[in-house]
Amino acid sequence: MDQQKRLIGIDLFRGLAIFAVVILHIDEEIPIHPNFWSQITDFSLFAVPFFLAVSFYLAISKLYSSRNPYPLRSRLTRILVPYSFWSAFYLLYKVAKYAYVGESSKLLNLLNDPLSLIFFGGTSFHLYFLPLLAIGMLLVKSSEVFIKRNIPLKALCLISLASFLSYEILLMTGNEYQIGINIAFQNFLASVFPTGNSNPILRFVLIVIACIIRSLPYVLVGMILSHPSSTQFHLKCINGHPFIWLFIFLISDGFGSQILPQSLHEIIRGYSALLTAISFQSILKENYLIKNLGLCSFGIYLIHLFIVEIFQSIVKRVYPNYINQANTIMLIVASILVLLISWSITLLIMRNKKLSGILFGQ
Repeated sequence: MDQQKRLIGIDLFRGLAIFAVVILHIDEEIPIHPNFWSQITDFSLFAVPFFLAVSFYLAISKLYSSRNPYPLRSRLTRILVPYSFWSAFYLLYKVAKYAYVGESSKLLNLLNDPLSLIFFGGTSFHLYFLPLLAIGMLLVKSSEVFIKRNIPLKALCLISLASFLSYEILLMTGNEYQIGINIAFQNFLASVFPTGNSNPILRFVLIVIACIIRSLPYVLVGMILSHPSSTQFHLKCINGHPFIWLFIFLISDGFGSQILPQSLHEIIRGYSALLTAISFQSILKENYLIKNLGLCSFGIYLIHLFIVEIFQSIVKRVYPNYINQANTIMLIVASILVLLISWSITLLIMRNKKLSGILFGQ
């Protein structure tokens, strides 16, 4: 596989995915969504599954090809240092914001949950992705044991099936990790230990378990695709068929929820996007903008929500009816502007390697 071209395809979809993330968050504070906006946001939900799929697949693929140990410490550092900075940044921003507008109740709610603030991105809901990614990295490190022992592909498929069932049960019973309020196994606790979430240690452990259950199918599918026995699948079914995979991605993302279990739909939409990105290696050429957007996608993810709030604050002053009269075209244009502003700021920061390492782990 041509590594450079493969990365171009992945960078292209990183750019599409980060734009989808901006779309998902651009309608904050808008009470009534315009026509067709829900369809656009539903389609954009492929973004986080794609980012999880590409992160775990690339790490596991390298483990299979190089047989070198997974550099867990350096990988966690590249995630947790930016997480610490942006958690502090959004905390200070929200404290100042709530104090300025006199929303003392929101300020108290924010500060009364130190577990969320420290460990689960409680200062800004989109930061939950970083602890989730860190937990997935621990699973990738654990996969070394199976890779070194050359676990058979059939065994991997069986374990993967069990992981899908576990995740589906978690979702069907309403015990999944709930972003924002940062709790897990809510229905289970309600029946056996109603005050369980008031215990920070138990709450922490249950959230970690829920994140493991969510991440494990991604890691196992990554192992299946990277397994030496899957070489022919790459050669015959992925490479050279970009538009077939694009069609599969569009159908699975757009209509998969109507026919597939929720857990299966989530992983399929993420990995179908990844396989489409890989298959596009055959038609994509070197492109600076695509590579640069892919490189900046993590920084854009971290900073974009702050830009969304500043953007909306300015627009509401200039156009007071924006919140109540926003239409689909306005929201798409706003998403593009926020993406471009976030991208530009990320580029400026990345010129300073030390600062970029702290803010973006690069």
